[in-house]
Amino acid sequence: MRIAIVSGILFLSGVSALVFETLWLRLSGLAFGNSVWAASLILSSFMAGLALGGALAAMKNRRRVRPLHFYAVLELIIGVLGCTIVFAIPMLGQWMHPVFQALWHHDSALNALRFFLSFLILVLPTTAMGLTLPVLLADPVLRRSTFARAVGILYGCNTLGAVAGALIGEGYLIRALGLRGTGFAAALLNMVAAALAWLVARRSQVTEDLAETTTTETRDDQGAIARWRLLLVSFGSGFVLLSLEVVWFRFLRLYVASSSTSFAVMLAVVLAGIGLGGLAAGAIYRRALRPGESL
Repeated sequence: MRIAIVSGILFLSGVSALVFETLWLRLSGLAFGNSVWAASLILSSFMAGLALGGALAAMKNRRRVRPLHFYAVLELIIGVLGCTIVFAIPMLGQWMHPVFQALWHHDSALNALRFFLSFLILVLPTTAMGLTLPVLLADPVLRRSTFARAVGILYGCNTLGAVAGALIGEGYLIRALGLRGTGFAAALLNMVAAALAWLVARRSQVTEDLAETTTTETRDDQGAIARWRLLLVSFGSGFVLLSLEVVWFRFLRLYVASSSTSFAVMLAVVLAGIGLGGLAAGAIYRRALRPGESL
């Protein structure tokens, strides 16, 4: 039941994250230029923030923080900053327009400036997004369940929520509510996810305390080299995936007009495969590992 509730919360979080991303991509196209380079730079800035959040989550100084309470705060931060960016990007585009014109024939300098600005704008909300899933996985009640199954289900639901967000945001919300209205709708989803997480934390305070007393962390120093190898493999797979995504987007331009809609559809298809893979992994490892074991 705990995994099911948290999966629903992460689904809402995934919807909100991709609604914001499609909004930021559309607004950045208007402010920084609508091209494959511009879209790739926005996507890489988004992923850089997620990676930074994951790295921060690996720190060991969060033991006294209630995971669900911390998650609720993160969702509130994402909602507030996400809406702020929706209002700020058009103004930034107007301020930087003379600079972009001066660098128009210097592609390297222009792309470096685009990446710097997009990363600077997106680093705070995307870092908070990158923290959300690792923070929830630190929940003591979830840690008592089969780890691989919990990771697969939670990650799969979060990613499928992102699929829904990419399609709904670009296909319906922007047309129905406009850019700013869509930003408020995405922020509302963050608020709902935060409220649900806070409610679950309040109702399961005693269960969390019991789980914390019965859960022990094991440290395997001999497996440090193996963990670093896994990290390198993960880095390589992420590099290949995003490189292919950019290549696929270029091929799509041969058959479909380059627009934020075509990019959103392509992103949704890629995320759908990732999400279904996460759910499949959760189903595969449901009985393969004993409770308390980890990969």
